[in-house]
Amino acid sequence: MAKIKIDDREFDVPLGANVLQFALDHGIDVPFYCYHPGLSVAGNCRMCIVKVMSGPRPTLASSCTIQATEGLSIDTKSADVKKARESVLEFQLINHPLDCPVCDRAGECWLQDYSYAHGLDHSRFHERKTQRHTKDLGPLVKIWGNRCIVCTRCVRFCQEVAGTEELTVVNRGDRAVIDTFPGIPIDNPMSLNVVDLCPVGALINRDFLYEARVWHLRPADSVCATCSRGCNVRVDVLDDSVKRVVPRRNDAVNGHWACDEGRLNYKYPSDPKRLREFRQAGSDGRKTSFTGVVASLAERLKSATAAGERVVGLCSAWMTNEELWLFKKLVVEGLGAQAVGCLVKPDGPTWTAKNGFRIEADRNPNRRGVEAILGKEVLETGLEKVIRAFKAGDVGIAYVANGIPGYAGPSYLGEALKSARLCIVQDILDGALAQWGHVVLPGATVFEKDGTFVNVDGRIQRIRAAADPPGQATRDLEIFQALLRGLGSNEPSVSAEGVFRRVAAEVPAFADLTWRQIGLQGGSLAPATMERLA
Repeated sequence: MAKIKIDDREFDVPLGANVLQFALDHGIDVPFYCYHPGLSVAGNCRMCIVKVMSGPRPTLASSCTIQATEGLSIDTKSADVKKARESVLEFQLINHPLDCPVCDRAGECWLQDYSYAHGLDHSRFHERKTQRHTKDLGPLVKIWGNRCIVCTRCVRFCQEVAGTEELTVVNRGDRAVIDTFPGIPIDNPMSLNVVDLCPVGALINRDFLYEARVWHLRPADSVCATCSRGCNVRVDVLDDSVKRVVPRRNDAVNGHWACDEGRLNYKYPSDPKRLREFRQAGSDGRKTSFTGVVASLAERLKSATAAGERVVGLCSAWMTNEELWLFKKLVVEGLGAQAVGCLVKPDGPTWTAKNGFRIEADRNPNRRGVEAILGKEVLETGLEKVIRAFKAGDVGIAYVANGIPGYAGPSYLGEALKSARLCIVQDILDGALAQWGHVVLPGATVFEKDGTFVNVDGRIQRIRAAADPPGQATRDLEIFQALLRGLGSNEPSVSAEGVFRRVAAEVPAFADLTWRQIGLQGGSLAPATMERLA
């Protein structure tokens, strides 16, 4: 450890620690552009300039390039530092266009913020501005070169994190700008991270271009469901419509990053095939209420089980742990299902970045949760048992809870469902499963509900509702609990947190966990549990 002084405050700092990062971690405001904790230090923007008071004479230096040493003394607020930052900003703004009203970055632009906090209130530059290119750098990334401050964050990301090295700096001086080699676009599986890294409006996400002003968006911290990695993300919503998904830092899962596939997998809640109304055979096209469907369905289920009809159930590896537990209570224990299987989305391609960030082949966010709550055999042989029951021709009730966007199980499943005397389908999209449902229950997507997933490493994490389900679509927790009450359960309807308390009291894998402990960063299951699930 080393004793250092920042603005007359003394700190014990690990030797060699980055002074800028230490200052930021302790609430000391030092502006910066090129520095990023997930990238190497470049020291080229000079915005984080401070005054080094120790040594033979005071010296101005960029704090991101200073390492903690014994006796180091730093000043971040003096008149010299303020004047130096004003000069840096003046140079940054010389060729920068005044296009904030039409810039997609307005509202979250560091150049905008710092010009108010650290810049001059006027410009002394009256000469003609340098013009740089505006073009597509790849299928998802567009550049407005006139806005670029050449911080090189995007270049370092492609070199050090993705390892694909598409971006570089071309030209020199005030004509320097980010570009790709001719004919080689930026098209790696993590390309949109460069848009997050850009502190100004130079690099733009083409998918989000002109979609919304950021100050109108409502954010929600959640988890990506596209693969079993479970990257931590922030979901931005406007009028109950998801507009973008951006990464949220979690060093135990995804660091600072997210893949393009996960970011762009947000449009299915608005799919024209979205199930928005309850459907019940024999209703003659009349609109059916949630209460009416639940009441009539509960009566039919009680009659069928009293008559000893054979029951099969199908859940999915996209259901939350709380939904899986309620599915078990309703279908396995309440209806006495003789065969239970799990729908699993087929594997996709895997990819590993240079820094170790990995896109998992498993395209299911909660396979581990299914194993912990329903057992491995449900995943491994459950679907085969369900199909055998259909082939035997004695299935009275089939309850299918899917929720996987764009996947309705193997092709032979739909044909099998036709033979059930009562087929209940709980899903989000109209398709091969819903068409065979005598009763269709429109559920909620992962963007519209609360709950927990267990990722590939056994880390339990919370998803959060960013929007409300459309039309009559209802959160699956509410559907399950309403049906359980219809079958005679005395348990009151509770939130996802309340259901998780019941899960933790019953399922050994979650025994020592609480909703609060999981929090924003998640928590790991016990090692003994991980060994049992492996």
